[in-house]
Amino acid sequence: MYKNEIEIDIFRCINALKKNIKFIAIITLLFFLVGLGVTLDKGNDTFGAKATVYASAVNSYSDAANAVTAMNAYMDVAKSYKVCQRAALILGRSDVETSDIQNSISVYSSQDTNSLSSALAKANSATIISFTARTSDPDLSMAMADAMAQAYTIEMANILRADSVKVLDNAYTYYMAHDANKSAWKKRIIAMMVGFALSSFGVILFEILDKNVRTVREATIGNSLPVIGIIPEYKE
Repeated sequence: MYKNEIEIDIFRCINALKKNIKFIAIITLLFFLVGLGVTLDKGNDTFGAKATVYASAVNSYSDAANAVTAMNAYMDVAKSYKVCQRAALILGRSDVETSDIQNSISVYSSQDTNSLSSALAKANSATIISFTARTSDPDLSMAMADAMAQAYTIEMANILRADSVKVLDNAYTYYMAHDANKSAWKKRIIAMMVGFALSSFGVILFEILDKNVRTVREATIGNSLPVIGIIPEYKE
């Protein structure tokens, strides 16, 4: 008993895509509309600002070395509830609570990166800690980053009993950390591409699994049966 094997005819698949272009376009449009509906609430833009602190050698190099050791050993202090609470008091805004600052602040140490500046910092036993605030208000982000840097220096002064940790750079400017409109359009385009890919795959899969005989090769089970004759296509 002869049985046709599943073969993929590229030209036949391309023709199938051309014939079903309207179907593919409709499915693609439907997926785009779904993506549009899901992303109608785009959210807010997010702005980031960064302030940094470092160990100063103003008093003595031993104080600076002790400050570096303490900064590396007590990294958790940088984002502790106590420091964030002090930052909220420095900020002095009734609409910003300690939990808001904890959720908006990211803390990074120069010892945790692999950059060239980090390598030089390690070689000199220096540590720079950066406080990055991300909120929907650029002015608030800058003020929050500055408040965290100040609160941290106060906390480290209490720990070290010395004023060795100082603010290196205040948050003089801000940057856009998240563009809500751009992000929404990315999701819509991805949804549209998924719709196009799925509909195209469905058309091709249906064409491959279609058992209708269209060519001499298919009729002869891959040219394994002899051809007695061919009835030509009749056109009036």
